[in-house]
Amino acid sequence: MNTNQDKKWEALLALSASTFAGESTLPYGFITSMLAQLRLEQQQERQLGRLCWRAILASLAALMVAAGITISVHRHFNQGDDFDPGMRGLIQMENVQAS
Repeated sequence: MNTNQDKKWEALLALSASTFAGESTLPYGFITSMLAQLRLEQQQERQLGRLCWRAILASLAALMVAAGITISVHRHFNQGDDFDPGMRGLIQMENVQAS
């Protein structure tokens, strides 16, 4: 562009600057604040979604660990070759009725 056209564009921008003056000074204009609020809400929604998925996966992992421990303890007591024979007797004592 030549300097004449540059001056025309600069004049045009200077004339239109008053239109956007409310959007560039604090407090920002309505549109700018609404867009900022919408962006913040979307970011919070994404973070909450990630947090929910992490909580679900952590609870499933804890459930799997609990199930694994339960199954291994159950197998251990049903094999008959446990290291502490008194423990099986104590566990079975709860089913015996005391007079």
